[in-house]
Amino acid sequence: MFTKSKVFMAFASAMVLSACGGGGSSSSSTPVEKLSADLTATLESVSGGEGLAAFTLPDSDDYENIPQDPNNPLSAEKVALGQRLYHETALGTNGVNPDRVGTWSCASCHHAAAGFKSGILQGIAEGGEGFGMAGESRVLAEGFDAQSSDPTLRPDVQPVTSPAVLNATYQEVMLWNGQFGNMVGGLVNLGLADEVLATPGTPKAQNNRQLAGIEIQAIAGLGVHRMSVTGDSILQTNSEYQTLFNAAYPDGSSDVLGDAGKAIAAFERTIIANQSPFQRWLRGETDAMSEQELRGAILFFGEAGCGDCHRGPALSSEVGATEDQVFFAIGFSDFDPNNPAVTGVVDDATARGRGGFTGESADNFKFKIPQLYNLADTNVFGHGGSFNSVRDVVAFKNTGLSQKVLPVGVIDNRVSPLGLSEQEIDDITTFLESALYDPNLTRYSPESVPSGNCIPVNDVIAQIDLGC
Repeated sequence: MFTKSKVFMAFASAMVLSACGGGGSSSSSTPVEKLSADLTATLESVSGGEGLAAFTLPDSDDYENIPQDPNNPLSAEKVALGQRLYHETALGTNGVNPDRVGTWSCASCHHAAAGFKSGILQGIAEGGEGFGMAGESRVLAEGFDAQSSDPTLRPDVQPVTSPAVLNATYQEVMLWNGQFGNMVGGLVNLGLADEVLATPGTPKAQNNRQLAGIEIQAIAGLGVHRMSVTGDSILQTNSEYQTLFNAAYPDGSSDVLGDAGKAIAAFERTIIANQSPFQRWLRGETDAMSEQELRGAILFFGEAGCGDCHRGPALSSEVGATEDQVFFAIGFSDFDPNNPAVTGVVDDATARGRGGFTGESADNFKFKIPQLYNLADTNVFGHGGSFNSVRDVVAFKNTGLSQKVLPVGVIDNRVSPLGLSEQEIDDITTFLESALYDPNLTRYSPESVPSGNCIPVNDVIAQIDLGC
């Protein structure tokens, strides 16, 4: 969404053909049919020869066509186990406060109601209470503070917003700085020194497993987020979990932590927004999108150049993308420490993004490009939550400016004013908010988990909010 698209001339040619009756157009075509034809021509011109398939998401059970790590092949049994573990609050037993045991899960900060984000500015696992309708009412429990001198009152919060798990299967590395992921054959973290990529004594040490980012994040995240799947956890003591685990790993397991994490990752790879209007349109429902959504899509992939950086089926980055295609310095602000919704501080490494992880000055202030589906589920955008509406983000990118004061030359050279009109900003916003909105993400949430606990959080106030 940074430069005028190189394909604008191809798009303009397609428009001329359409106006002259060429390219299969008809003078009796409806506005939607004409716009659909124009969008088809635009997408074909930027698809690298793949056509509409370059942007089409697979069905969630089409395991053969879902991107995956060969060392963690997808199976229905593994996905079923992972779905329960992902939502299981009874795994939360390694917290700092005994009064909070069993009150959080992976889904506490990545749940369906918020497009698999947290629904609030700073996600809270242990130390939070309440939920609301989409996570918007979750707050720090009394006394909890990330800078508290009492270790039993330090909540599990992060100094950046919770990235979406939705469509994450299309990215090789995880977290805003890409620190998780070392897949065999991977490109993004290739060449990083061992002490950087797999720093001993830190969660990054899990990169020694040589798995993709989703798998590493799931495995490392169990420890980071104070959950347990070993020893006498519910995974070992609950008969339903034992049945699920044995079905997922019929040959047994010598690495329960790793295999539990792989199951969670397998489930996460199936969380795909394939029922959105744009996806239905790509599959042949020519009336699935409105005129404004179609106009916005034509701009997004054409003149506005948004698709130059938001690529592939998830509109994040393509499978096999290089580091330069995944991380950008565009000047979004960090968390505001004066905001009462934020606890803790943003340290220098976090503020430097990719550079804070790699140690390379050329990577400073770069952050991973996010996927763009179901943005309308929250009002939190950017690694620092510095925007609270989709339109504000589009309007900001239209200016080509930076929110954050950065050294000269840091902002990506692909960032420049777009020259969009207010109507064009509205059209792109409608495409993003409506055409990319899957209305049925709750299909990825189980009706219950083996513990019988409330999900995705299980404190007293959340139980009232959720009616469980």
